[in-house]
Amino acid sequence: MEKTARTFSEVIGAGERQQAREFSGFDVATQWSNLPAYARSAFPNGPGESANLQKKADRTLFSRPGSIIFAMRYDTANGPLYLSQKLTSPEASTVLPQAARQNRMFTLTVSVLVIGFISIVGWLLLRHVSRPMAKLRAWTHSLDNEKLSHPVPDFSYLELNEMAELIRNSLSSVQQAVDREQRFLRHASHELRTPISIIRSNIELQRKLAQKRERLADEQSIIDRIDRASLTMKHLTETLLWLNYEPDMPLQSQTVNLPELIRELAAEMTYLLAGKPVTTEISTLPYNCTVPLVPARIILGNLIRNAYQHCWEGTVIVEQRENRITITNPAESDAQNASTKPSESTGYGLGLELTTTLSQRIGWHYTASRQGNVHHVIVEIEAFT
Repeated sequence: MEKTARTFSEVIGAGERQQAREFSGFDVATQWSNLPAYARSAFPNGPGESANLQKKADRTLFSRPGSIIFAMRYDTANGPLYLSQKLTSPEASTVLPQAARQNRMFTLTVSVLVIGFISIVGWLLLRHVSRPMAKLRAWTHSLDNEKLSHPVPDFSYLELNEMAELIRNSLSSVQQAVDREQRFLRHASHELRTPISIIRSNIELQRKLAQKRERLADEQSIIDRIDRASLTMKHLTETLLWLNYEPDMPLQSQTVNLPELIRELAAEMTYLLAGKPVTTEISTLPYNCTVPLVPARIILGNLIRNAYQHCWEGTVIVEQRENRITITNPAESDAQNASTKPSESTGYGLGLELTTTLSQRIGWHYTASRQGNVHHVIVEIEAFT
């Protein structure tokens, strides 16, 4: 308004200033009384000081103003000038409704396109995520003992791969527990067979002696053998339980006369040679060592029993030199092996499996080999300190 007043005083001559006129959007006059009525009614006394802007808005507390009136006095070299202006809301035009309709149509079109784009992206994303999940579900249902040993397939997402690995590990743990139970049952049935046979044969012998009324010393010897066999079954059960459920628990060790133990086990297995043209050669040297007795009996007993049981003719050689034990026996030919299947019917492979496992647990070195029709077994005992 000040700029308008200065321009007005420079452009409009003194004679032309008497009448009020509109200049640059403002009503300008040299007398306040010459301004339009809206200014005079809004400010009856007019602006008093120069360059002091006065404003009046026609509005209520909760509505926009209908009009705003501005008024100001500006002193120039040729006298004061009075300026006023009234601002009102723009009147409705015929252009605005059409523009508004076009704007609404454009907004609606853009909204539909955006919603469609988001829907398509969401569907593609859901499909991209659901396909690996469906693949994971199908893989989980197809798991078996063979697939548990295979690597986990790639399901495109780290989280799904981790979940698949957790599922495989969990099922592997369950399968290992089942395998341990099955191995325990096989081992127990295989190892307890010998002491049970001893008990049954000695019971029959005791019955015959009772009928003939033999000497009491013979009956006591039979009872002692039955007692040892029952204790052997107990120790075997405890060892197999330790082997399957508590592999980290150490077994109690004791000093053992190794040659005496070998000869005792060989004597217990002689019933396996009954009716066979088989001879035995047992060569030992004095040697004492500290070992867990029950696993030692199981390992050495298994090896001697396997040699006796699967030898049909010839000589079984058991040789002991300090902590090294060698067992050699003629084995069945491939034709006999294929026709009789001794590993399935007699538990030959199971005994060797148990021997290998126990040897690894207690730190013994065990090797088995076959040259032609001769089977060799070497055991190196690791004495406990």
